[in-house]
Amino acid sequence: MKSLRRRRCKICRKWFIPERSFQHWCSPDHREELAIQIYRSQEKRRQANRKKEQREKEIKARDKLKARKLAVKPTSYFIKQAQTAFNQYIRLRDHDEPCISCGEINPPDLHGGQWDCGHFLSVGSHPELRFDERNAYKQCKSCNGGAGRFTHKNASVSQKYEEKLIEKFGQELVDWLRGPHELPHWRREDYIQIRDKYREKVRQLKREREMKV
Repeated sequence: MKSLRRRRCKICRKWFIPERSFQHWCSPDHREELAIQIYRSQEKRRQANRKKEQREKEIKARDKLKARKLAVKPTSYFIKQAQTAFNQYIRLRDHDEPCISCGEINPPDLHGGQWDCGHFLSVGSHPELRFDERNAYKQCKSCNGGAGRFTHKNASVSQKYEEKLIEKFGQELVDWLRGPHELPHWRREDYIQIRDKYREKVRQLKREREMKV
């Protein structure tokens, strides 16, 4: 019978000549110690696997619960989420721009914040342009609320808004915005996609701004 090559004991690390191919201990005591170590290691793996399986079950249960809750949400809930994400993107996109209507760069802090996403053509009258980036720009809360600083000059906020759009982009944009446009038939899934799209665009803008700092 061919003799086996020497190897190190997995307990004491000393060299020895094994009697069998599966032998990795140099003495009976070390065989028992190695068996205990192997058992403990296997038990740790089993415990880790059980914990992992439990976490996966809990995650699946939470996802199912979340899905059930979302399933009963009205479409208006997702419209609001999509609009919030869109508005945040417009404010970040125009971060370095003044108010599109009055040109203010540092308005007073009103109603919990200084800036809104102001639609040139309102969401109510032109719902088809609700999520069109060409129809929305950063606007101070005063102008977006209809109390523009130019009212005393006999010029409405919307007129100043239009003048600024023409100055920045040309008459063609204003003519295009005024339509006509086809009214999209958005569904719940469409609003979810719009929400996710603008949340990602917000994250991208934030990353780009952080890289510039």
